[in-house]
Amino acid sequence: MVRVVRLGDGTLATGRTLPGRGAWLCLDVPGCVESAQKRRAFDRAFRAHVGAGAVDDLMRVLSFPPEPRT
Repeated sequence: MVRVVRLGDGTLATGRTLPGRGAWLCLDVPGCVESAQKRRAFDRAFRAHVGAGAVDDLMRVLSFPPEPRT
């Protein structure tokens, strides 16, 4: 599991000790991040809008290439 935090500039960062509201994601399943984005779980967890670009950047940090958008 990895803890994800929304920073003040709207980007997402990972770390257990970062301040603020956090969301926990399974680290070894790429579909977990995609599912959370589709269900708007990030928006609910952080009580703020999380853009698709921030999620794509998170996926790169976690070493999962983002799915191509259609």
